[in-house]
Amino acid sequence: MKQARKNVKEAKNNTAEETVVETKAERLLRLYRERQSGPTQFFGEAPPLDADTLWRGLTRGGEVRVLVVRATATVREAAARLECSPDVAQLLGELMVSTLLVRSTLNPEERMQVAFKHDGAVGQLLVDAWDEGGVRALARNPGVTLEADGLLLGAGLCEVTRSRHSGKRAYRSAVRLDGEGVDAAMMRYLLESEQILSLLRLHVKADANGVTQAQGFLVQLMPDGTRDNLVSMIQNLEALPPLGQGMTPGDPDARVWTSDLLKGFAWDQCAREPVMFQCRCSEDRILSMIATLPKAEIRDLAHGDELLETVCDYCRTRYLLRPSQVAALLDDPS
Repeated sequence: MKQARKNVKEAKNNTAEETVVETKAERLLRLYRERQSGPTQFFGEAPPLDADTLWRGLTRGGEVRVLVVRATATVREAAARLECSPDVAQLLGELMVSTLLVRSTLNPEERMQVAFKHDGAVGQLLVDAWDEGGVRALARNPGVTLEADGLLLGAGLCEVTRSRHSGKRAYRSAVRLDGEGVDAAMMRYLLESEQILSLLRLHVKADANGVTQAQGFLVQLMPDGTRDNLVSMIQNLEALPPLGQGMTPGDPDARVWTSDLLKGFAWDQCAREPVMFQCRCSEDRILSMIATLPKAEIRDLAHGDELLETVCDYCRTRYLLRPSQVAALLDDPS
C-alpha cells in the first residue's frame, strides 16, 4: 500500500516537471503565429449573387487593403430612372462603383459626393453615397451617345466633398480631368488629394436592356506596404479573368479570385457594407428648399389654385404641392 502511494506521488511529480506553464505573452505570440499561418478568415456568409454588396479585406502584414463591390442592381435602377443611354449608363455606373469603393476605403462613416464637371457631351455627372449603404446619381444629359454626340467625358474637374453627420465643416478637394477614364481620374484623386497609391479597376456593362454588370475592386497600399507589393499584385492580376467572371453563384464574393490576386500574401476579409439605390428626396425636403428662396418668389409660387409640380433630379419622383403648403412657409414661426 505504501509502495502504491509512493508510485502515485512520483507520477504526479514527473507530470508536474513535464508540464510547461505558458505565460500570457507566450500565449499571445502562439495565437498570433497560428493566425498568421492559418487559412483566410471570412466575414460571415457571402450574400447571393443577385444582392449588391461591398467588402473590405486586409493582408495580415498590413501591407495592402483590398475592396470588392458588386452594384449591378443599384446601377441598373439609377440608370433606368434617369433614362440613360447604354453609353451613359456605363459611364455613370463606373462613377457610382468607384465612389462606393473610394468612400469606403477613406472612411465608411462619411458621406461622399463626387462631381465630374467637364466639357464632354454628357455634361455634369454627380454621385452621392452615404454610410447607410445608399447611393444615387445624376447625369445632366443622360440620353447622349458616343456615336451621335462624340466624346462623353471631356476635360474639366473632379470635385470631391466628404462630410460627417456631426455637422463639422465638409472637406472638399478637386483634381483635373483630362478626358481619360473614370478609374484614372479617381486614382489621381487618391494619390494627389489623399496621398494613397491605389489600383482601381471597374467592370460595368450596359446594353439596350439596361445595366448587366457593375463591379469593381480597389487595392490600396498601406503605410507598411511597398511599391513592390503593388507590382506583385499587378502581375497576379495579369493572369486573372475579369472580376465578373470570378463572381459565380458558388462564390458570389469572388473569394477564390481575390485569393489569386493576393497570391503571396496572408489575408482576411474583415468588413462588409450594404449597397443599394436610395434617394434622399421627400416632400418635406422640397418644401425646405423652397423656403430658402426670397419671400417674393415664394409668394409668386403660392399664388393661385393649381398644384405645383416638381421632379427630383436624381430619382425622377414627381411631387405635387398645394399652394397653401407653400404659403405656410411665409408664416412667422410661433
